Amino acid sequence: MTSSADPAGAEGDGEAGPQAVPAAGTAGRAGGGPAPSISVVVPTYNDVAHLGDALRSIVGQTLAPVELIVADDGSDDGTEEFVRAFAAGDAGALPVRYVRLAARSGVVAARNRGIALSQGEWIANCDSDDVWAPDKLERQMRFVEQWSGKRRLALLGTHGYNMNDAGKVISPVRMGPASEPDYEQLRASGGIYYVIHSSTLYRRVDFDALGGYTTEYGAADDFDFFCRIAELGAVVNLPELLVYYRKRQGSVQLARFWDQRRGLWRLTENQRRRASGEPPLDGEQFAAQLASQPRLRRLARAADVRAMYFYRRGATNMVNGHRVRGSAELALSAALDPRRLRAGVRNVLRARSQRSRGG
Repeated sequence: MTSSADPAGAEGDGEAGPQAVPAAGTAGRAGGGPAPSISVVVPTYNDVAHLGDALRSIVGQTLAPVELIVADDGSDDGTEEFVRAFAAGDAGALPVRYVRLAARSGVVAARNRGIALSQGEWIANCDSDDVWAPDKLERQMRFVEQWSGKRRLALLGTHGYNMNDAGKVISPVRMGPASEPDYEQLRASGGIYYVIHSSTLYRRVDFDALGGYTTEYGAADDFDFFCRIAELGAVVNLPELLVYYRKRQGSVQLARFWDQRRGLWRLTENQRRRASGEPPLDGEQFAAQLASQPRLRRLARAADVRAMYFYRRGATNMVNGHRVRGSAELALSAALDPRRLRAGVRNVLRARSQRSRGG
């Protein structure tokens, strides 16, 4: 997973996750008519332990895609053998294509390569450690077909759930623009479009028009793509919980935390500059701008980002059962910024209350 969906808190009860899905998708829609042409792209690297959950959730869609493409960034954990066996035995009628990059090049290269090979009109993304609800594609395409906004719909995401490494649901994830007015407000203010990347659905022609994903903003490549596609039309999240977002220590959100933060800081500044008609800053210009800020402001920023880092690590360790390590990391986060931990606890309590009410 790549997009930043913060853990809702340090711990959760855990409820049954998304493991139980149908073995194969259906060819059309409940309402009849031809199915839309959707290609699903799954970039992966040494994640065979989780990849099967992702692939089964794609094969089990009530609205079947036309193909599933696994783009392997040079794995050495048996990923190729696993995908070929899956295609031969578990994929049913769904064509599964496997492509392996010649050398490890990063998730951006793998994702771009997979999409470049796609045949569908629409692209749906799923990271190899995440999982879809069975009707995810069907509900998204229904929303697309019923869209009556003033602008064309360029990208549709969804809300989802945080789950731990074992697939137990921890909390809901609701973020980003959920309507065209939300999108317009973000566009006018120069904000960032937050979307769970494994929920995204967009047209192949728009991907081509943008030149795909880039590494201009480092590990914030997904947010950069969302901001660029927002220039072609509305970016909206369907406010339904249709994706399961796995919280684990090997995720990009933690493994490349500092690179993602730096990229997101510059992207945030350049979005603001775009909205105000100013030219964007390149990496060197932005670094000089940060260095010129007052020392107290720089120290406050450093404390805030370290608090976020320790909070994410601590929360991830807690939900995965590593409570001693997680508690120590959460204590460090609270020492740097107690507001972050308080907000996380409130989210956990809110999620538990909603579950107890059946919400």
